[in-house]
Amino acid sequence: MIRKLLILLVGAVAVAYSIFWLTAPGKGDPSQYLALENDYAVRIVRDGYGVPHIFGQRDVDVSFGLAFAHAEDDFATIQDVVLATRGKLATLHGPDAAKTDYLIQWMNVWEVVNAGYDSRISQQTRDHAEAYAAGLNYYVAKHPDGVAAGVLPFTGKDIVAGFTFKTPLFYGFDQVVAKVAAGEYGTGLDRTAHLQVTDAPQPELGSQGLAIAPHRSGDGATRLLVNSHQPLTGPVAWYEARVKSQEGWDMAGGTFPGSPIILHGTGPTLGWANTVNKPDLVDVYELTLNPENENQYLLDGLWRDLDIEEASIDVTFWGPIRWTFHEPIYRSEHGPVFRTEKGAYAVRWAGMDEMRTLEEMIALNKARTQKDFEAALSMMAMPSINYVYADSEGNIAHYYNAMLPKRREGVNWQGLLPGDRSDLIWEDYHAFSDIPQTVNPPSGAVFNANNTPYVASDEGGSAKPEEFPVAMGIETHMTNRALRLRELLQTQQDVYDHTFRMIKYDNSYSFAGDEKSVAFMAWHDITGLELEGNLAEARDFLFGWSLDTDAANEVASLGVLSVTPFILANMRGEPRPEPKAVFEEAVSFLMDNFGRLDVPWGVVNRLKRGTTNWPLSGAPDVLRAIYAEKDDGTLKAIAGDSYIMFVTWAADGTQAVQSIHSFGSATLDETSAHYADQAPLFAVEKERLLPLDLQSLEAEKTSDIRLGRNGNRKP
Repeated sequence: MIRKLLILLVGAVAVAYSIFWLTAPGKGDPSQYLALENDYAVRIVRDGYGVPHIFGQRDVDVSFGLAFAHAEDDFATIQDVVLATRGKLATLHGPDAAKTDYLIQWMNVWEVVNAGYDSRISQQTRDHAEAYAAGLNYYVAKHPDGVAAGVLPFTGKDIVAGFTFKTPLFYGFDQVVAKVAAGEYGTGLDRTAHLQVTDAPQPELGSQGLAIAPHRSGDGATRLLVNSHQPLTGPVAWYEARVKSQEGWDMAGGTFPGSPIILHGTGPTLGWANTVNKPDLVDVYELTLNPENENQYLLDGLWRDLDIEEASIDVTFWGPIRWTFHEPIYRSEHGPVFRTEKGAYAVRWAGMDEMRTLEEMIALNKARTQKDFEAALSMMAMPSINYVYADSEGNIAHYYNAMLPKRREGVNWQGLLPGDRSDLIWEDYHAFSDIPQTVNPPSGAVFNANNTPYVASDEGGSAKPEEFPVAMGIETHMTNRALRLRELLQTQQDVYDHTFRMIKYDNSYSFAGDEKSVAFMAWHDITGLELEGNLAEARDFLFGWSLDTDAANEVASLGVLSVTPFILANMRGEPRPEPKAVFEEAVSFLMDNFGRLDVPWGVVNRLKRGTTNWPLSGAPDVLRAIYAEKDDGTLKAIAGDSYIMFVTWAADGTQAVQSIHSFGSATLDETSAHYADQAPLFAVEKERLLPLDLQSLEAEKTSDIRLGRNGNRKP
């Protein structure tokens, strides 16, 4: 149990005599990886903002170069991601990382990857992953000082395993697991606590994608907004790159540390935006244990033996002091099991045996037509994630992509399931053709903002709920961002370029309609409170809020501080806060730090990088999404809008791409000119034109290097 494991960790420190002393494993000789330059040839050109454009004859050359370029900017994070994937993060970061290392083994990640690496994915996929690993090893050979002991060599399996581990976290798998591990279950499944099994920032704060067809754009263009909301730093922060090989890999967009492909963005003929979706993809079963043998459970009237394995977690305390902890892992036919004081619970989740995700992502990266794109999605190797799609032919679509289990109807899959029935242990998933899709709707617009797939356009054409079984667990809720997208599109028949940007940077909460936003309802309840004295005056002041979050708005500071706790609780499935207590805290924050309530929102809401900061419009769950934490009397943006891309295919087929990053390409180097060079543009809601042709790139490049030999070939 994770809780027990953490207690053991603390106890082990106190009982010093039981700790043995080890010399940390050596780094080996990184110079041995210099020979990798004989296998690859790549050119890395950094544009005026330091964004790498990576060229090579083969896909593997470019994968090698992507790893090297990203490592130049953020090697420490990539290293952490790989160590976490291996279940070895505690060797570098100590006891606090032990729960992540336990989770990796509990999830059976490496058994799945080892079993399928040579048989379930293609040689092309293995080569791609191994080329990326080679790029990391080559980087270390050139820069040996930053590598942790024992991390070398990076391998292709590390890269493949990263997807098996991380993708379920996007639909909230870790939150359910944390509830099970803590034994916080009554007679039914309680999803209200927000516990984290991992320390990584959670990718749950929202995203949005929007596509406009030529007949709706006003000028015959096709438009795509790529606008995922992620933490601004860390293992799931966006890094921008452009990749181009002579074998057809040609993409520009965002990727994560340790990912050898572009996760969302555009190629020359099509592009897509990803948004998190959260169908019910985790099932928890309550097991009946044998009172005479606690290692047996009841299934179909028979006692079955639990499979018992041992997790080994290596934890570094100080310097050479290291301890290996051993903790049992139990498995039933359903999946891995937690045994707690309240009982034994087995967990089954979508993607628990999936290791083909990278193969699907490579296919998406190389797709050039809608048919190619749908063929890649039909692999159904990505546990979840919405796709908002557009292409140069004018096609637009929303695909509610998810590995939806084939479950029995008539069962409450949202609740705690009986563990003694094998007919409730699902084995298969629905096909791509079974999932909700909205393709080329009559309105000429599709969108998703973490809302139900049954509202994917401002008018008709969306998937219909009656066509999908309840047991699929498809979400039905709306977010404020989805309400605003629908409202704004319904008032704009022709979505020209300026209109498209106006929609994206809209910063208001929805007032209208039957589906009131969480923010509106919080504002409504607070302004209806019976209060006295200064709080009554503050309430009356808040009543004048227009529900927009412009930096210049003097009521928005009190407004956003008042409604944010309600928005975050709703996102996390937590109980609704008490309005009076929340309002009192908002008033106190402004009075304590500014001495007044009428503070322009941009004075409070800041983009901070190094020693500089900038005012921001935007707030949680608005289209100009900004999530912040309190920091030295103001708010510091930590998530939300972080990488934004606008893609346009004009009526004549020409493509233009504009993008902006919250900070810049130099993730960790505060001395770099690119540490925060995009921040001023980001703060005032401007983008820069991405140079897609070599001539434009040459005109603004800030560096140009060639790596590798690969015979006499040049990229």
